[in-house]
Amino acid sequence: MSRLFEKVDVWKRFGRLTNSKVGLAFQDRFRPTVERMMLPMAECQDGDIPLARLEKPLDEARIALVTTTGVYVEGQQPFDTAAQLGDPTFRVIPSDVDASRLRIAHTHYAHERALEDINVIFPVDRLRALAWEGAIGSLAPSFYSYGFDLHVEELVGPDGSAGEVAERMVEEGVDAALFTPG
Repeated sequence: MSRLFEKVDVWKRFGRLTNSKVGLAFQDRFRPTVERMMLPMAECQDGDIPLARLEKPLDEARIALVTTTGVYVEGQQPFDTAAQLGDPTFRVIPSDVDASRLRIAHTHYAHERALEDINVIFPVDRLRALAWEGAIGSLAPSFYSYGFDLHVEELVGPDGSAGEVAERMVEEGVDAALFTPG
């Protein structure tokens, strides 16, 4: 079955459909339903979500950006969008990257708005502005990007790449991370 999956290039076809007029209309039509289903998660109380409290004021904190939107820097290896279960690797993106060099390799969301402004999915310019204004302390030297992936064990297992990313962020003195989903 997996060879057939690659032969017919299912993810590339899915991506084309997702980014077509029909796909965009479908997404717009069902967005209210999805948002309504997600509302209970948005209304969680602080104790309901296992997050660590920020131990310093935000205007003193070093912030990283982690995304699953498939963003990578021109010249880096793109994520493998044809792999049946996705690509479990990550890309390190310098926080001072020129946003015009950012590319997208992901087939499970529409790219139209992100191609107009990459900050819709990877808010690098917005974070820079917040640091410049003093709303956040500073940006971490590195940001991290994943593409579409169903290799959960390879990401969050004992030897998963999420642990490696977390270790890198600790080494870079990151106090908090902003996550953007793909």
